Amino acid sequence: MAILLLSLSAVLASDWHSSAANGDACEYPNCRPEPQIPASRPPPGGNWLGFGADVYNNHWAGSDALVDLANVRNLTTVCQKKYEPGLSAAPLVEDGIAYYNTFGGLLVALDYATCEEQWTLNVTELILKVKGNSDNIVATGGALASRSTPVADGDVLYFGTLARALVVAVNKVSGKVIDTLEIGNHPLSVLTQSPTVYKHRIFFGVSTTESGAPAADPSYNLTHHGSMNAVELRHGRLALVWTTHMIPPGANFSGASVWGSQPSIDPIRNQVFIGTGQLFSLPDEFVECQDANKNLRVQTEHLANEPCLPRNVYQTSVLALDIDTGEINWYRTLGALDAWNAACIPEFLGGPPGTPPGPNCPKNIGNDTDFGMAPAFVLGSEYTPGQKDVIVAGQKNGNLYAFSAQTGTVLWAVNPAPGGLEGGLSWGVAIDQDTVYHTGINTNRVNFTIFPSNETISNSVFGAVNLKDGSTKWQTAAPRNRTSIVMPVVVNDVILTGTTGDWAEGSLYAVGPGSFIALNKFTGEILREDVLDAFFHAGIAAVKEYVMFGTGYGGLEPAHNGSFNVLKIGSTTPASGGDAGDDDNDVELEDKKAEVAKGKADLRKKIEELERQADDLDRLRDEL
Repeated sequence: MAILLLSLSAVLASDWHSSAANGDACEYPNCRPEPQIPASRPPPGGNWLGFGADVYNNHWAGSDALVDLANVRNLTTVCQKKYEPGLSAAPLVEDGIAYYNTFGGLLVALDYATCEEQWTLNVTELILKVKGNSDNIVATGGALASRSTPVADGDVLYFGTLARALVVAVNKVSGKVIDTLEIGNHPLSVLTQSPTVYKHRIFFGVSTTESGAPAADPSYNLTHHGSMNAVELRHGRLALVWTTHMIPPGANFSGASVWGSQPSIDPIRNQVFIGTGQLFSLPDEFVECQDANKNLRVQTEHLANEPCLPRNVYQTSVLALDIDTGEINWYRTLGALDAWNAACIPEFLGGPPGTPPGPNCPKNIGNDTDFGMAPAFVLGSEYTPGQKDVIVAGQKNGNLYAFSAQTGTVLWAVNPAPGGLEGGLSWGVAIDQDTVYHTGINTNRVNFTIFPSNETISNSVFGAVNLKDGSTKWQTAAPRNRTSIVMPVVVNDVILTGTTGDWAEGSLYAVGPGSFIALNKFTGEILREDVLDAFFHAGIAAVKEYVMFGTGYGGLEPAHNGSFNVLKIGSTTPASGGDAGDDDNDVELEDKKAEVAKGKADLRKKIEELERQADDLDRLRDEL
């Protein structure tokens, strides 16, 4: 893995400041109290409290999750619910109930221990009933559904819809709708990002399907601007608290959507973190600026930030916003001016391969290197750079970064996988106390070499890097030359992830079915792989002795029927087969394997420390 050399001149300077918490009280029963500084993992009790597990968006299972190296092979399916089409977001899990949205337009509350639905909400009917700013429902691609993970505050669930970009508040016990609020204000606005709830305020990024419109209609005028929003439920009505635009209203740019994973929270500085997408179009004067500067050394060698981009156009950026006001505390734009839309690759929407770019494709075609995930927040410790509070985020060009949570300074940057149309790195990473786990998608099927096997592969890769400095710990190729768009989850000493499907030459999409995969988090060894019933693009939740995920898909990609699946640690029959009387021997063997893996990891850390000490001695010798 190459360590990226980042010039200090290419990092925008900005000041950090904080503001007081709003202190508003939740007006509904059973609100979860917010600790002053939440722990790095969900609270005990079988909780998976949003897309990224909790407010830090780190996909790290709670301390009472039981799946580990000793028993992961004994996970067996105990519940499966079929849906047409399926689902892609992780469930919210709380109080013995899993809440999830399907691409068929349902919000489901499922008692996962009994496999019985408690209630369902028809999201499609809800969207059709609401009258608002976005009257052109068909233009959204018919996505009369939600693809995101709900969040809960007390007895209220919150989620966002695709068509109409609605924020929806629902009674968690009954499934009855409390209120809806449209926050997109554009016919093609959608809410693809899962929300985060913190201090009784709900945070939503606004995205769009507009980037696909120019391929279908060459005369289409691109106008959508991404935004970040805070919403509160006040006396039974949803109210917009603030909106922060990623492009100034009235500016002749489009794009900079906020679309990936789930915003993360910094409770110490009272700020929320997001990542943004590329631009769709540029004003003519900025195209002229690009042409005038593209051969300058500062541009060709990336010695400075893009000279043609105004500071208040936040494309392909990571931002920290004040929770109370939406004011931008700091931002970092990673990469050059990046304007791209589907007219640049017409086969994306079904055109023949090799078709020239359409008239709406920008003259200087960008690389579509947006952030398809929000950062994960990590409290400072001996395992973080300089013991600082940091955020970690991956980009579709394959870069992975750690930033100072206070200033946005880039602390390390690495490139664990090639970039591509879907990534690169998208959807999210998992982080435990000292390691960042990621899936390198490699949509474009570029050859690259993985560590430590030195194997050359051209498909997806699962990997782990050191949280302190970004150095590679291990990389494992997705089995059977398959593609993975599945973000990892870390639970005890195991990584849970999967493959999406097989690579199909000439197609932009993987072909299902996918597979569920468990890896040893210390070594990357694949512990099990189970072929699933459908295409697998989903988030995974792990609580107590259970693991849950969906299969299938919908939206812009071809629809795939799928299911919601509940796996449970088996008490007698190993998932791989065999006699029940062999269980004790199997567990003992797995315990020994876990001990060996832990010993190898400890030895690797000692070797790394000795290598650092040797480097220090070499530097001292040079100075003398």
